[in-house]
Amino acid sequence: MLSFRYLLTLISTLLDSSDLNPEAPYVRNYFYVGGKYVPDGFGGHAFQDQMYVERLTPLGGPKKQTPLVFIPGAGQTGTNFLNKPDGGRGWASLFIMQGFEVYLVEQTSRGRSAWRPGPEAPRLATFSAEMIEQRFTAPQDYKLWSQAVNHTQWPGTGRMGDPIFDAFYSSNVQLVNNDTYSQATVQAAGAALLDRIGSPAILVAHSQAGPMAILIADARPNLTEAIILLEPGGPPFRGAVFNNASARPWGLTEIPLSYSPPVSDPTIDLVKELVPASSDNHDGCILQATSPTPRQLFNLASKPILVVTAEASYHSVYDHCTVSYLRQAGCTRTDHLELGNAGVHGNGHMMFMEKNSRDIWVLLLEWIEWH
Repeated sequence: MLSFRYLLTLISTLLDSSDLNPEAPYVRNYFYVGGKYVPDGFGGHAFQDQMYVERLTPLGGPKKQTPLVFIPGAGQTGTNFLNKPDGGRGWASLFIMQGFEVYLVEQTSRGRSAWRPGPEAPRLATFSAEMIEQRFTAPQDYKLWSQAVNHTQWPGTGRMGDPIFDAFYSSNVQLVNNDTYSQATVQAAGAALLDRIGSPAILVAHSQAGPMAILIADARPNLTEAIILLEPGGPPFRGAVFNNASARPWGLTEIPLSYSPPVSDPTIDLVKELVPASSDNHDGCILQATSPTPRQLFNLASKPILVVTAEASYHSVYDHCTVSYLRQAGCTRTDHLELGNAGVHGNGHMMFMEKNSRDIWVLLLEWIEWH
């Protein structure tokens, strides 16, 4: 149930929106963080692993003390949070209108963060249009998971040839298909970004970037105010829905996290057990065993964390496992916003681009203000 104050906020935002001018006014500048010089193989040097950042500041300066850092998921860039593919106003502008300063990043070796071929990233991968249809924009037509039939909020058909689909798919870019490398380089660059900002920020990460936000917060807990995970990469320790291969040996990530007691070999130190599924629509979860005492993520334990799950997304099958893992590991301030249970229906994985994206934004705004 939304408070009266937030209903007024939503009404004022809607009244201030215009299809002719979908973005809120702001001052924009850009810069790069992270990276290093490496030999280029020809007797010189080149720079690699840097991360592109756009800083969007409300006219007259920010009215909110805490900035937002948006980290897009696989194959995506900061354009995800600008105007939507149907021309509507995106989340960046909505937050700017409320006085927040917004930072939009592009992962290392992604988009305007230059890729340099090397042994850990020898080539780039691309998502096919068919995969985007099946998983993101028209899952109701493919029914690869049971909740997909509930998807109603993508504007247009969600299929190739539809102008809104084509606008979205045109914005997709190549990605490094090596999560270990990507997580390490984005963690380093993200920590450098928080150092440059110099005050605590709220990390807002989508999908593949979810583990990266956790890693950045682990590296800079004093500069992380809160974490919002929009259907974060998961679940713990394995794949789900499309495969069940082993993954994320550190529970939530491919690379080390800070545990207490310390973990040196996660395959030995993180003792696991399978928790059976609670319903036919959910997967069982691999969590830490109850004995010995589960190891704790001490750098994250005090942080407010919000996991957001859309009703019709494949993440509805397993995001509860990520939430349970966080809570078991000491992150007791973890909230799980299941949009369907909150009265926001029909969304898929790209919820911030969909027809009712403002309804979701209001819920995020309310959570931020309360934390």
